[in-house]
Amino acid sequence: MPLELRLLLRMKPVCRRTICLICALLLGFGGPGAASAQEKNAALVQANYAVLIDEGSGRVLYAVNSSQRVPMASLTKVMTALLVLENGNLDQMVYVSSMAAETGESNVSLEPGEILSRRDLLNVLLLSSANDAATALAESVAGTEDNFVAMMNRRARELGLNDTHFSNSHGLNAPDHYSSAYDLAVLSRKAMANPIFQQIVATKSAVLPWVGHPWPRFLFNQNRLLFRYSGAIGIKTGYTREAGNCVIGDAQRGSLRLIAVVLHSPDVYGDIENLLNYGFNNYQALDLDNSGLNTVRVKVSGGLEPSVDARLDRQLIAAVLPGEERGLSYKTTVLPVIAAPVKKGAVLGAVNIMLNGNQIGAVDLLAASDIPAGPTFWTRLLGVLHL
Repeated sequence: MPLELRLLLRMKPVCRRTICLICALLLGFGGPGAASAQEKNAALVQANYAVLIDEGSGRVLYAVNSSQRVPMASLTKVMTALLVLENGNLDQMVYVSSMAAETGESNVSLEPGEILSRRDLLNVLLLSSANDAATALAESVAGTEDNFVAMMNRRARELGLNDTHFSNSHGLNAPDHYSSAYDLAVLSRKAMANPIFQQIVATKSAVLPWVGHPWPRFLFNQNRLLFRYSGAIGIKTGYTREAGNCVIGDAQRGSLRLIAVVLHSPDVYGDIENLLNYGFNNYQALDLDNSGLNTVRVKVSGGLEPSVDARLDRQLIAAVLPGEERGLSYKTTVLPVIAAPVKKGAVLGAVNIMLNGNQIGAVDLLAASDIPAGPTFWTRLLGVLHL
């Protein structure tokens, strides 16, 4: 018998009870108290990688391995859709190439030579998660998918997605095609600021014309969160053998909107719902007074106008825990000057949301209008000579 146990048994009953109580208390504090935040967070989800953010501020509310680089499957299509929307002209007709029609696995049987609008193909992309639609849209915007992939990676760098790299527009497994739960949340937050993207990912079904056939194509949103979770408004599902089951979920209750990302999960919808429930049960939306941001202007160099208005990318709303309201504030940072031409929607600065002096989120300040470049010295000189 171990010496420690023999000594304990020889003690008086009262002493033994005291020692046991102390040990129990120490073990009780040592269990959850000594566990890392990562271990505690992991108990909420079965997924290997997950994150929950406040869509309003971008504040991270919960995370498990959220910066790990992993395959992202069809969650790739969020970036594809964002670039198509930013390129504009959704009524432009798209000629479906043989390469697009032959893109494998998930598809809606697009036919070579078929002509559809970008708007129709966006519905196919985001509801049916069709790989053939992704390739067709990529070729429509950039001429080739390789050119489009270069655009995807450039946009990823602009958005600060440091753990993301694209090799294609659809998400089939490929070398150097990866992202992280956090990066996908940031990307989704940007995409959800676009009202057309919002409308499409919240759509449960749609009808697509099918020329030459006696019936149209019927599209059904593969995101089951829309059908099973109160307040769900998006966003995207994905699956490959390498990536496992993946979902980006978005839900709103009152003014609080949350984005949850779950990657490689055996119970993807259970995990998403647990994350969203955690957010809605513990946080509340606080609308910050943004009246001081109504007159923010940035100087323009070499433009037809000397300055441009900067507007908030979204309402200034932050998710807070009870009692955090008093510690919340914000500070504005803007570019001192921007060179013309300035494109409407260009990022001019940010409103950094602070909690007790620490930044917990941010909202971009965007150019409210286009500012064309003004005439150069040589242009003006030629104009004078012409006169």
